[in-house]
Amino acid sequence: MLLGGLLALAAGQMLTARTEVLAVAHDVPLGSTITTEDLAVANVTSDPNLSPIPASQRSQIVGMVAQVPLSRGELLTGAQVGPDSGFTAGEMLVALPLKEGQFPAGGLSPGQQVLIVATPGSTGSTIGSGTPAADTDGARDQQVDATVAEVGPLNQATQVTVVDVRVSADDGVRVAELASTGNLALIVLPAGR
Repeated sequence: MLLGGLLALAAGQMLTARTEVLAVAHDVPLGSTITTEDLAVANVTSDPNLSPIPASQRSQIVGMVAQVPLSRGELLTGAQVGPDSGFTAGEMLVALPLKEGQFPAGGLSPGQQVLIVATPGSTGSTIGSGTPAADTDGARDQQVDATVAEVGPLNQATQVTVVDVRVSADDGVRVAELASTGNLALIVLPAGR
């Protein structure tokens, strides 16, 4: 009977074991850098189905960026925070579905500077101008500077690789329209250009 009581006591303590984890102290908008004031410590019952960030990792989380809107009182998980994307005000993120030959065979990597160039479609014209690219005096209007933000995996079924690029807000809509036609190519620019 004594052994049964000790086992019950041990099981009860295991079920109520508590651990300190990070919680959100106040609402944090998507894309905001996390500060010490944004974090609180919560003492919660351990649960293998939950994966909150231990309070001991607070210094590693400060300076990261909210990848989703964070609400006051929720436990913080690793999927909710990430490194600074470099995405700033005045920029837009545009997805470019690209096939082989529309970007260099060596591939692309985040942070690379690229030039998005409109290419002639099957009618020999480029988006927006309605005239062949070779005949356009405003060739620079058919080019947009961008920075690679992320490169997705090759979709084996469609043979398309989605490349997310950061462009100025002034160019975002034009680049999205161009992406929808598929009539574009990416040129990698030298570092420091």
